[in-house]
Amino acid sequence: MRLSTGCLVLVSISGVLAACISQPPRVRIADGTVIGFSNNSIDTFQGIPYADPPIGELRFKSPRSLSSPFGLFNATSTPKSCPPHPIVTDPNIFRLLPPPLSDAVNGYFHTPTIVDEDCLNLAVQRPSSTAPNAKLPVLVWIYGGSFQFGSYEDYDYSPMISKSVALGHPIIVVRMQYRTGTWGFLAGKDLQEEGNTNIGLKDQRLALQWVAENIAAFGGDPDKVTIWGESAGSMSVFYQSIAYSGDNTYRGRKLFRAAIMNSGAALPGQPVDSQTAQSYYDALVTATGCDGAVDGRLSCLRKVPYDSLYNATAVIPGMFSPDGLRMSFVPRSDPNDTVLPSSSFNLIKEQKIASIPVLSGTQDDEGTLFGLSMLNSTNSTTLAKALHELYPVASSDIFESLLGFYPDQPSLGSPFDTGNANQLYPEFKRNAALVGDLAFQFQKRAFHEAVAGKLKIWNYNSKYGKATPFLGTFHGSDLGLMRTGQPSVPYEAILQYYISFVNFLDPNKLGHNGGLLNWPQWDKDGKKMLEFRDNATAVVTDDARQEAYEYFDKVQDRLLL
Repeated sequence: MRLSTGCLVLVSISGVLAACISQPPRVRIADGTVIGFSNNSIDTFQGIPYADPPIGELRFKSPRSLSSPFGLFNATSTPKSCPPHPIVTDPNIFRLLPPPLSDAVNGYFHTPTIVDEDCLNLAVQRPSSTAPNAKLPVLVWIYGGSFQFGSYEDYDYSPMISKSVALGHPIIVVRMQYRTGTWGFLAGKDLQEEGNTNIGLKDQRLALQWVAENIAAFGGDPDKVTIWGESAGSMSVFYQSIAYSGDNTYRGRKLFRAAIMNSGAALPGQPVDSQTAQSYYDALVTATGCDGAVDGRLSCLRKVPYDSLYNATAVIPGMFSPDGLRMSFVPRSDPNDTVLPSSSFNLIKEQKIASIPVLSGTQDDEGTLFGLSMLNSTNSTTLAKALHELYPVASSDIFESLLGFYPDQPSLGSPFDTGNANQLYPEFKRNAALVGDLAFQFQKRAFHEAVAGKLKIWNYNSKYGKATPFLGTFHGSDLGLMRTGQPSVPYEAILQYYISFVNFLDPNKLGHNGGLLNWPQWDKDGKKMLEFRDNATAVVTDDARQEAYEYFDKVQDRLLL
């Protein structure tokens, strides 16, 4: 790699004195020159706009590419983050957990430093001194947050980049902001008629197009892009793979050639014009006083001052609602639009998915975090009621049958493998097991089985941190692993597997030299996956609660949010 710092050579009587004067990294792209900063041998450029500000008349509209160049852009300031939905509407919910665990979990839901509707920007991180012609593989990160909140401000992948350099196979990481909640996934007939549904997914797609057009100037290879996400970010990776009926090309070239999915596949929602989706839209219209507006309800919503609109969004239930778990904002099928013209179930069934290799997995106790919002579900009757509110179009007999696979025995619940311990409230472990399976474990398994004949798949499940009280290996604990590097055994292994996959489309390529266990491909016959533990990795079979999964597989097309 060629140095990008400027060097001044001074000639003196005694000889030649060479002194390098450090200059901030600068990259010239079509829209202007981007100035970043360097720290610990990593160049960072953040806050780079990839779309016109989605404000005013562009609020609740599909993103629009930058209409004018920005000239000289200072990409060193704290980036703007998109407005979140009021996700934690019960401030006492995390107080169920003992400190400092409650503080740590609450930290996942903090408000970003700068929140602004003008938020469609991205960040690029690369090894310092990367030459424009380096053609390094690119990893594009999509954050999670239940499609209700999130920001790339919370994620710094400098350690991963440094590790890739140490392994001799450096990578570039791109992080994007995209609209969530009301701002990105509001649905309803008015938006459908305008063609402005699933605009959060469209933000992501436009950011990927920006990468295709500009990453070469940073030293990246636009033909070697892997998309990666966690939770709703992982689900976004899934939806980007099936969007446009599986067409992931842009100007004749693939936008991405591989996918990494941490804790999330499909999150099936009812259509954009369903009664559920429409009720959320109608509630917002009423709360803002836009019902009956002369110039139309959407036009009125676009004129509502930001603070007033943000406060009004609270009428739509957040994920941790006092009434229980809610997933109000999800990608929804829209037959009038090409992004998701049909349900994810149908698109996968018809094999309308990009032909790319996939690395996909889960945390063992995906449901414990969400079980915190199910305090009112303390017996079979109240749990069935909560599930019906979460999946309103499914019949009651489905929930009665599902509950039969999850007996009220704490030793069988989640956190799994912890005996009768960690029962936070009556039936907490049962609730956590069921929700974790329905939303994550079984969705992953169904996805793998549906596409196994078309895609190469590497499957994993994590079981480190089981000693965490009440939560075990909880949803999002992999993000804590990436931030702290502890426990070190799974951290080092995951980094190396991921870097190998980004470079070679195979997680094992670098592992053969580093002593890592060979990670077998998943197939329908063996169902083998890698299990990450505190002090080791192991190859196991992905068949936990198989009878419950087989029933889920029969009814999954009716479990719609």
